[in-house]
Amino acid sequence: MKRLGGRLTGCLFLIGYFGLSSCKNSNTLFQPISSEHSGIHFNNRITETDSINVLDLSNVYNGGGVGIGDFNRDGLQDIYFTGNQVSNKLY
Repeated sequence: MKRLGGRLTGCLFLIGYFGLSSCKNSNTLFQPISSEHSGIHFNNRITETDSINVLDLSNVYNGGGVGIGDFNRDGLQDIYFTGNQVSNKLY
């Protein structure tokens, strides 16, 4: 039984090592774009109070949501951000 646990630990170590080493790949699917370049300036800022905090509202930092679609029917994809304590914004 002890020997089996050692093999299992070794296998898990190798899987973890190779899994994490593959994360160093420089071919990424996404690249960051600055807000100056994109024109999107949205911040879902949460101001904690005695009644609005992570202890009383466990999902307070999950955010409102994001929707993408051609909302104004101009043929271009629009982005709609919803905020918890800030106004929603359409880009």
